[in-house]
Formats: sequence, C-alpha cells, structure tokens
Amino acid sequence: MKPFGPLLLVLAVLASAASGQDAPPAPVPIELPKIDIDGSVDDLLAQLSLEDKAGQMTQLTIGALSRAAATAQDPDGHRIDEEKLRHALVEKRLGSIINMDGAAFSAKHWQTLITTIQEIATAETAHKIPVLYGIDHVHGANYIHEATLFPHATGLAATRNLELAEMAAAVCARETRAVGIPWTFAPVLDVGRQPLWSRFYSTFGEDVHLCSAFGEAMVRGLQGSGISAPDRVAACGKHFIGYSFPFSGRDRTQVLVPERYLREYFLPPFWDAIDNTGLKTIMVNSSEINGIPVHANHSILTKLLRGQIGFEGVVVSDWEDIKKLHDYHRVAPTMKEAVRLAVDAGIDLCMVPYDFSFTDLLVELVNEGAIREEVLDESVRRILRLKYELGLFEDPFPAADAVEIIGNVEAGELSLRAARESLVLLKNDGALPIGPETRILLTGPGCDLRSPLHGPWSYTWQGRDEEAYPRSIPTLLHAFQAAHGRENVRFVPGTTYDGIIDLERAANAAHAADVIVCVLAEEPGAEQAGNIDDLALPAAQARLVRAVSFGKPLVLVLLGNRPRIITESDSLANAVLWAGYPGPKGGQAVYEALRGIFNPSGKLPFTYPRAPHNLVAYDHKFSDTADRHFGFNGFNPLYEFGHGLSYTTFESGNLVVPVTELTLADTLEFSIDVANTGAREGSETVEVFVRDLYASITPPVKRLRDFRKITLAPGESRTLTFRIPVSDLSFHNQQNMPVVEPGEFELQVGGQSAKFTVL
Repeated sequence: MKPFGPLLLVLAVLASAASGQDAPPAPVPIELPKIDIDGSVDDLLAQLSLEDKAGQMTQLTIGALSRAAATAQDPDGHRIDEEKLRHALVEKRLGSIINMDGAAFSAKHWQTLITTIQEIATAETAHKIPVLYGIDHVHGANYIHEATLFPHATGLAATRNLELAEMAAAVCARETRAVGIPWTFAPVLDVGRQPLWSRFYSTFGEDVHLCSAFGEAMVRGLQGSGISAPDRVAACGKHFIGYSFPFSGRDRTQVLVPERYLREYFLPPFWDAIDNTGLKTIMVNSSEINGIPVHANHSILTKLLRGQIGFEGVVVSDWEDIKKLHDYHRVAPTMKEAVRLAVDAGIDLCMVPYDFSFTDLLVELVNEGAIREEVLDESVRRILRLKYELGLFEDPFPAADAVEIIGNVEAGELSLRAARESLVLLKNDGALPIGPETRILLTGPGCDLRSPLHGPWSYTWQGRDEEAYPRSIPTLLHAFQAAHGRENVRFVPGTTYDGIIDLERAANAAHAADVIVCVLAEEPGAEQAGNIDDLALPAAQARLVRAVSFGKPLVLVLLGNRPRIITESDSLANAVLWAGYPGPKGGQAVYEALRGIFNPSGKLPFTYPRAPHNLVAYDHKFSDTADRHFGFNGFNPLYEFGHGLSYTTFESGNLVVPVTELTLADTLEFSIDVANTGAREGSETVEVFVRDLYASITPPVKRLRDFRKITLAPGESRTLTFRIPVSDLSFHNQQNMPVVEPGEFELQVGGQSAKFTVL
C-alpha cells in the first residue's frame, strides 16, 4: 500500500475540508538527498583507465562465465564459474552480462547468481562499478521459471487495450527486478509489414500508430516514473531500424527500402517512445539496409538517432553483430576493422558475447590512434549514467523476500485477462458458442503441447522444449477436459506440425462428435530457426481439416507466429478463432471463448492474406487495388486489419464533425454514437481512419489515426469524442520531411465517413 500513501492523505484532507472539520496541518515535505548523477559520472569517468572503459563497453552472455547450464529438468542446475567471473570482472573490467544459460532459472537461483556477480563487482574491482545485467523478457519474465507470462506482442495488440498492455509490462518489470535484473530487451518497436518474417509475432502488427501506441504503453509499464524503483527496469526499444522488413522474409537478411518509406513506417514507434516515454536504451537492427549493415551505419546510429531524434541513452548491439560485420556482412576485412566501424557508427555496448575480442581490439584501436578515447568517454558516460539511474551504485542486490511476489495470483489473473482479450473471432456462422453438454473432438498438433501456446522466448530460447514448461500450465486439451469433462472431450492428434499421424482415426472420431475443434499450429522458432519458405499452412494440417470436414460443425483454432495461408481450410470451417501465442492461460481462454463464457473482443493487428503472393497491408496505395480485369478489386484479403467478431452486435452512427475547415495548428474534433444492439454485454473497438484524398506522394487508401475500446451492456449506447491534431496527419514528402499539405481529407469511423479540409 505504500505507493498510495500520499494519495490517501490528500483524499483524507479533502474529505475533512468538505465535512467542515478543521483540516490537519499540511505535512512537512521530507527532503531526501539526491545524487548528482552527472557529477558522479564525471568523477568516476576521470578515474577510469582505457582498459576500464573498454571493459564497460563489453557485454558477455552468462554461458561464457559458467561451468554448467540449467536444463529443462533442473532450473537450478546452472553453475557459475567463479574463476572465469572474477577474471571477467576484476581483470577485464566487464561492464555488462546478459541472458540465461540453457533454460529458465528458478527465482532463487537468479537471486543467488546476481548477488554473487554484484558482490565481486562492488567489492573486488578497483572502481566498485556494479554490473548491468540484461535479459530478453519479451512477454513477461519468460526466463524465470515461476514467473508470469503473457501473450506475445501481436496478441497484446489484438486486445486494443493499452492499459492492459501497460499493466502486463509492469508485472514483467516487477518480477524481473525481484531477482535483481534491472534491464530487459523489450519492447520490440519494429512494425510487422513482412508476414513471412520469423519474428512477426513479436511486433504489435502492421500499423504504425498501433505499434507506437502499444510500444509507448509497454515502456511506461516497464520504466514507470523512475527506473531506480524496486519494481521497474530499463526498457530497450528494438531493433533500430527496419529489421522487420527483410526483402526475402528471412531473419537477418537484407532490407531494401527507400529512406522515405523507412521514415514513414518504421521510424515513428522509436521516435515516439524516445520523446514520450524517456526510453533508456536502444538495440540495433542485426541486418543491413540498402547494402549497409546498421551496426556500421553512422548516418542511422549517430546522425539520425543521436542528432535528429536526440536520443541520449545507451545503444547496444545485438548478438555477435559486430563480429558479423567481418564474417557475415563482409564489410570489414578484419575483426579489428569491424570494431572500428561499429564504434564509429555509434555503438556504446557490444554484445560480443563469448570472449574479450572486442575489449582487446578496442584498446588497440585507441592506442593506435584509429579511435579517439573521447569517443569511448561518451559511450561509457552513457553506460555509467544508466547504472546510476537504475540505482545500482546505491544497491545492486535483490531483496531476498522479493521473490514472493513472482507468479502471484493477481498476475495470473491479469495473464488470463490478456489471453481472453487477445483472441480474435474471425468467422462464426452460428456454430459458436458451443453448448455445455456438447461432445467435442479435439484434433490437430496444437492440442496437447504447451509450446504452441507460448512461442519462442518461453523458458528456453526457441520455446520448443516441452520439458521446460511448468507442469502446472495446462495444454489446450487439459483445459478443455477440466472445464468440459473428460467424458465429453476426445482427443485424436491427427498430425504433427508437418506430418501425418492418423487421419482415418481422426475422421472416425469426428463422426461420433457433436463439434470438431481443429487446433492448427506452427512450431515455435526464434530468429533464423523460425524462417520458412512458404506461408501456406503445412500440407498435413490442411489434409486434416479436409478429413474432419463433412457437415458437422467445424471450428478452427489458429496458434502460431504469423498468418499462415488457410484459405481452403477457412472455407470448410464454420468458425475460426485466431489465438496467436496466447501464453500460459491460452488453453483456458480458448475454451471459454468457444463456449461463450466470455465474449471475444480481439481485433486483428494485421491483414490476414488470402494468397501467398498478395501480401498487401491495409494502408496500401490505390494502385495496389488494381486487378486482372482492369478494375480495382485487387485488395481482397481473407480478413482485413481490424476485423474481429463478437457474440453481440454493434452499430455506429451520427458522426458529427463540427468544424470542417482546419489549419495545421488546429485539432480535428468529432463524435460518433456507438450502440450495443445485441443481447449480451460486449466490448467494441472504434477505429479511426483518415485518408488524404490527394497528395504530392501517392497517399494510402487510409491510415489508422486513433482507436478506443469500450464495453457496452445490451441496448446501451455511448457517444465517443475524438481529438486528433492536424499535425498528426503528416506524411513524408519528396525531401523526406514530414508535412501536412493543404487539401481535402476523409474521416472514416464505424462505417461512417465525413470530409474535411486543411487550409
């Protein structure tokens, strides 16, 4: 209750005044001593040798300092090698450590490990500088065995609930900091405009505004009002910039993109997070843009990020990406030249992550005059500042009793709420909800595995190891049987992810069922391991759908990374539910959605394609709609961005725009009425689109500019008022500058439209 103390005191004073009683004297503010961070950093920096500075700019994975890894069966099995650790911290002056080793550690083991590291760093090193520990906690504290996990980013975006996303991030921060880790490599601020990409699920979808809004919410949840708080961490926006748009669709491959498009679609989420939330750190795109690896791109990392955007925080490389300038991208003939290129480009902290090659070469480069020591000073100043802001110089140790809050009931309830709201009902011809006594056949590869509910970065890096998942997490099958009765739920797998098991047995079981729930799934795969050559649903799973489709109600549940092509399967189904990677509560949430225990409210954060060679986003150009018959019906996705059904119905009307002639300094204000015209309570998201009818750069057919989620009882209506600054309607012109050109615009909201003019 401590955080509410000042608020409760204010309320008490107000209540006393209102009742006519004398108010108590105002409390005398307590002045706590404040650390002069800038002065402390300057003083410490002046004492550091060249070797100290190079060490502070070096980051190793914990596996490089260990003698035994944790396993799925033994989350406490990790063993640190204290000799290696002392060598790294005392002799090499290592500044940062990351990652788990093998599998998620228990909370107690994390606390012991962090305490050991910080004791050596603060007691045995020359300058007593604490270690900056970082971790990939991307959908909850996913490398703490007892922690709370949530849906991945596409699922959170499907909720259209920014408050929920911020609350989920706050849980992640609290549980991460509880074990002594002050920094997480999240959120992903990449915009998901390439559905083939193996990390599509880690984005907030294909829309710029959606990614910016959810990115900001996540940073607020992670960092709070101050990152020194015991329940907050430093966030890391990644991967600056353009990483999510590989030309081939494969991870860490080249991006070919005009600068205008890069600025229009991929830059805003980063810029907004930096400007509006005080984002503390940035991780760099592992790939190359137009032939230049971003880790060696001074124009992007220094001129754009530092100069134009004004980012003052720490820039960290991704895994081995400085080394890859030499042996992968081949722009540096030697490792030493790779280090020079990266530091010159603007890298502060190198995720090496196995040895001290970067450290030693950096010292050599400074001694040779190839890099000025002042460049290192700027990077180290930023790193030390972050450590001070995190409160690590005051107390780098985890509180022993902090583990008690990890995985608590309230966090689990929030995870369930997030899973429920993330589900998107794509199709329903009346087959749903399923009745209470219905005999259900569950079939498909996603029924009795935990990994396809979670996806990558879940207890292990790839998320595939079933043994790594806590047994307390129910599979979808277990959730159905627990809630619907084992006697009413039969399971026949039918297929693996890409192989046939027994289609005939599945078909026979379908004949005896009242409804068939076919759970289609994609095997989790992070980064390159998640690359695919074909967006089509695996042939074995398509055959399974055909085998159990013969007139009985057929429901498809879609688990996985990205929108696999299901056009034929969709045509055979009576209902389709997109679930993505809903997390540990996904099994329960899917059952409750199909039963109608709650009313689905999710909305697609991406366009669901109908065909593998027509991957066009909703905010396409008018010319993208051209078809083979010389008409304009070429944009024909299976399901559009923002689509999502409910068990009730909504109607919108009475769109009112009081002022239709505006200047650049004005705000577009309008209202619309939304009514629940169905028989049960439901939540609806009102999405606001605007299109520029004519512009000097071909305008998109529409762009999302705002959204709001509301809950209405049956028969209830509400008037919503929106305010959008005209300056937010800008696009990047031929000079790559954001502009709003005078002209006519069209507002589209709730099936209604209205025109307005910018003078």
